[in-house]
Parts: sequence; structure tokens; C-alpha cells
Amino acid sequence: MTKNNLKETIEFVGLSYTKEMLKVVSVNIIILGLAFLIYFLLNNVIFAIFCLISLFAINYFLLGRFNDKKKALIKSRENELIAIISYFEVYVQNKNNVYQSFNMLIPYCSSWLKDKIETLLKEIDEDKSVQPFVNFANNFHQLSTHSLMLSIYQMVDQGENTHQLKQFDVIFTELARNRNREMMEQKSNSLANMSSFPLVGAGLITITLTMSILSILGDLINVV
Repeated sequence: MTKNNLKETIEFVGLSYTKEMLKVVSVNIIILGLAFLIYFLLNNVIFAIFCLISLFAINYFLLGRFNDKKKALIKSRENELIAIISYFEVYVQNKNNVYQSFNMLIPYCSSWLKDKIETLLKEIDEDKSVQPFVNFANNFHQLSTHSLMLSIYQMVDQGENTHQLKQFDVIFTELARNRNREMMEQKSNSLANMSSFPLVGAGLITITLTMSILSILGDLINVV
């Protein structure tokens, strides 16, 4: 991950790039200082090397967690969209127009989605084309979101008739089905990854014991 991509990811999840980098640098300084003390004060080369090796793993975790947070935030927003659009469908079916239905969704939205819907409504006031709906869809990563918003725009352009409602329902159902499938796959992958944790733990214990034995043997050789 490049510096620009990392900065973009950190800011995407609502964190300060400067503060997060200061935390990472602080952790690196502490571990490097610990390795220095172990090597020069305790004269233990093995554990000093172990500290340096562990530094790479810690940096991988510290920097990788931002990408994990980004993925989780994206999925959370897509889940919220599906939940909110289900309310939208009810409002439209109860003879509210598209503009009114979106406006009625605002009290049930997170602050992020509330801002996006308010922007959508403002753009609709200024632009009667499909562009405001495309702009709104661009906030989400699922390609089917664009089809959904185009279907909603057709309600505006052609009226909330039975045909348009059925077309919207088909697209929305497919979007929700795809999201459920992705969540099931994510859960399955998560369970598969958990099965590898005991192996990782056993490996770390083996490495620690090996390094301890080597350290003891080194001390014995020095005494002899």
C-alpha cells in the first residue's frame, strides 16, 4: 500500500493520518529501543533479533487494520442502504412520490447517509436529470446500486406506476440477495480463518521455545 493510498484509507474511516502515523512510529521506536537494550545490556542476540522480526508483524497488523476498517465501513454502509431502501419501498407503495419518500427516510439514517440523502434532494431541486441519482449511487461500491437508482429515477421520469414499482422491486430484491450471499461467504471465510489460529499459536510457541533453548545453550557455551 502506497503512502497516498494509506492516507486515503485512514481518512476514509474518519481518522487523522498524522495521529495514526505518530502511533505507528512510537510503537516502532519502543520496540527498536527494547531490541537495543536486550542486545547491549543483556547481551542477548537471539531475543534482540526476535524483537526485530516481531516488528515486521506488528507493523503489518497496525497498517493492515485500516484497510480492514475501511472494508467493514463500506459493508456497513451498504447494509444500511438496503435497510433504508426497504423503508423507501413502503413509502412509495403508500402513494408518496420519490422526493417525499427520500425525505421521510432522513430521521432513520446515520449521519453519513443522512448527509448523502440531503445532498441528493438538493441536487434533485437543481437538476431534474438522472445525474443526482448517479452521484448518489457513486457513494457505494456495489454495481447493482446504480441499477437501483436508475430504476428510482424512472419513477420520477415516468411516474410511480405499477410497472415501475415491479421493476424497482426486482432490482432491489436482487441487490439484497447479493448482499446476503456476500455476508454468508464472509462468515464462512471468517470461520475458516479461525481454524488456523491454533496452528499459528503452536508455531509461535515453538519459535519461542527454540529461541529460549538457543539462548540457554549460548550462555552455557560462554561459561565453558
